[in-house]
Amino acid sequence: MTTAITAPLALPDAGYARSFTARLDYEGDRLMTVVGTLGDHRLAIEYRWQVRVPDYLIVAAEARHLEGDGDVLDPALAARAGAIAGSQASQGFTRAMREALGTGRGVREHLALAIDMARASLQGFPVPPGDHERFASQAAGIDNPSSRLARMAWERDRADWGNVCNTCFAYRDESAPLFAEREVRCFDLDLVSPEPGQAGFFSRRKELAVTVRADGSGYDLAHAMRDSFHDLDVALGLGHDGTVLEAGNGWRRLAFMGICEGGQHGLPTLRGQRLDGAYARAVADHVGGRNGCSHLFDLTVDCLRFFDWAA
Repeated sequence: MTTAITAPLALPDAGYARSFTARLDYEGDRLMTVVGTLGDHRLAIEYRWQVRVPDYLIVAAEARHLEGDGDVLDPALAARAGAIAGSQASQGFTRAMREALGTGRGVREHLALAIDMARASLQGFPVPPGDHERFASQAAGIDNPSSRLARMAWERDRADWGNVCNTCFAYRDESAPLFAEREVRCFDLDLVSPEPGQAGFFSRRKELAVTVRADGSGYDLAHAMRDSFHDLDVALGLGHDGTVLEAGNGWRRLAFMGICEGGQHGLPTLRGQRLDGAYARAVADHVGGRNGCSHLFDLTVDCLRFFDWAA
């Protein structure tokens, strides 16, 4: 059998576990402080960024190695990670971060932390209290108060952050009529109107677990994300040859309950697919795009990114 995937390290007997946490503080004057940590049984890394909205420019960046010796973390990476200052935490970020980090022991973990830092940064979009009322006219005629409020928030997001339009099931054009057809409950709008100096107006925690399958056919992976807006997880079984043996996901909280569920059903269709190093494209076809969910895509791709893939 062809071996397509290799674990990048010897897994502990109980399996590999990695965690990521992030906290966003609002400084005021369009500036956020973003603090994130990534850790496993060998190491722990902390990043601290100052990010300007709405362009998500990383104004300042620093990194610290909290745990891990030189055998797993090249000390030079902490200094190099700060070179990302001046870049945006949006399109093109991963390429810029790869260039800043270069090579060295622990570069994989640094990159994983940086990518999740950028994703968390994009969840911060401070607006004045009641800002959604600008879009009351678009929600006129919706009888359900919860759905009417959600429609105003949805319109505001699409207008002020136009790059989200048609990127997922929730924010696609075709979802607009759904607010009048069903009850929709959106996230707590107070979360997007922090006071200057408010710490932790957004927080996120992610847990990745990797174990060898009981029959030795490959690996089982579980990846969960819980934050101020979401609570969802994915589970994959991946054969040594890259075949998806199992694929499923669950959710308990979504940004627009009543609509976001429509983008959560694609992952099981990955079962039986044989992936290769271009797995991101295949995953996007099943769980991403205007019929899917960007968070579900990220959780799935991060599971696959854990491995080294044969050329």
